Parts: sequence; structure tokens; C-alpha cells
Amino acid sequence: MIHPRLLLIAEENSSLTLIEKHYGTLNGKVFSTNTQEISLAENAQIHHYRIQAENENSFHFSNIEVQQNSNSNYTASTFTFGGALVRNNHHIRLNGKNAEANLNGLIVASDTNLIDNHTLIDHATPHCNSNELYKGIANDKSSIVFNGKIMVRRDAQKTNAYQSSKNILLSDDATVNTKPQLEIFADDVKCSHGTSTGKVDEQALFYLKARGIGDASARRLLLQAFAQELIDKIEIESLQEEVINLLKTH
Repeated sequence: MIHPRLLLIAEENSSLTLIEKHYGTLNGKVFSTNTQEISLAENAQIHHYRIQAENENSFHFSNIEVQQNSNSNYTASTFTFGGALVRNNHHIRLNGKNAEANLNGLIVASDTNLIDNHTLIDHATPHCNSNELYKGIANDKSSIVFNGKIMVRRDAQKTNAYQSSKNILLSDDATVNTKPQLEIFADDVKCSHGTSTGKVDEQALFYLKARGIGDASARRLLLQAFAQELIDKIEIESLQEEVINLLKTH
């Protein structure tokens, strides 16, 4: 068992890149709870990368609470590759004008994995922006859950908030449950949310196979193309390569 706790305070005008990795041993049983409290002062910036690549005996629960002040920017990208049970809670509160939050997530589930992501972005002040993009790939008898909520409070006018969840099912026994939510109490806002779930594009698959690419290789290419939008958001080249290699082996 491991229960790490992180308190991170980014002071005014500071900038930080945080890389967090969770790897499991080959067959070891792991139970971890991960608690993080992150505070951004005025004009602070944080890029937060999270890689979860744990084994089939791993149970991982994380709870991340973020508080943002004026003109701050928090961007988090979470890449999850397996685990018997994974639950990620990501809660962000925008407390100052012109703050911006970006949440990105890629989930690759197989066997009987259950990978569950719950997000909340709380727009408590006016003139703030948020963007969420989560993509999931579910195979075998795995399950992916995404529950995302955007809260726009009464005084949070001029809010821009966008949320999207896109998923691919590789098996008839795999399941994806998505629930994007908007709770808006202001009237001068631009907000949207959407979700889609389907199988690999058969026309694109046929196109690749007609040009001599094998079925397995064609499917891998299409899945990497599906994930590439999130991989491109990684600003560190070595970390991009690490995520691409994990995608190829899962």
C-alpha cells in the first residue's frame, strides 16, 4: 500500500512542469491512494503530466484539488494504461478573473479493467476559460467511465467552457459510460459539451488494407491517429515517445 500526499503552491508569476508517473511491478498487488492539493497564485502556470501504467492487480485512487487565482493557467494531461480499478477525481475551482484550466485525458483499457474519471471545473468568477478533452479506447471486457461537470456560478459572466468525450470500442463486451454535465446559473456564457462512442472506422480500415497494410497494423495506425490529438499536447519530446510506446504495447 502507498498513500502519497502532495501540497503544491505556485507563487505569483511562477511556472512549473510536474511529471507524475505510476508504474506497477509485474505481478505485485498494489493499493494506492493519491491526494494532491494544488494552489496557483496570480499569473502562475502549471503543466501537470500524469502517466498511469499499472498492472492487472493494481487499485489506484487519486483525488486532485486545484485552486486558481487571477490570470493563472493550469493544464493537466492524464494518460492511463490499465489497472484493475482506477478512479481519478480532478476538481478545479477558478477563483480569479482570466484564469484558464485545461484537462486532457487518454484512457486505454483491456481485460477486465475499470477506469473511471470524474472531473469538476467550477467557474466561480467571470472572464474564465476551461477546456476538457477525454478519449477512451476499450477492449476485451473492460469498462471506461467519464463523468465531467462544468459549474458556472451566478456571477461568472463571460465564461467560456468546452467539454468533449470521444471513445472507441474494440470489443462487443467492452463498455463505455459517459456523462458530460453543464450546470449554468449565469446568462452571458459560451458553453458546450458532447460525447461520442463507436467502433473503428471500417471505411478507413478498408482504405489502409487496400494499400497493402495488414489488419493489425492498420488498426494500430487508426488508434494512434485517434490518440494523437492528445499526444500532441505533450510539450516534452521524451514524454511523447514514452506515451506512444505505451500505446503500442497496450
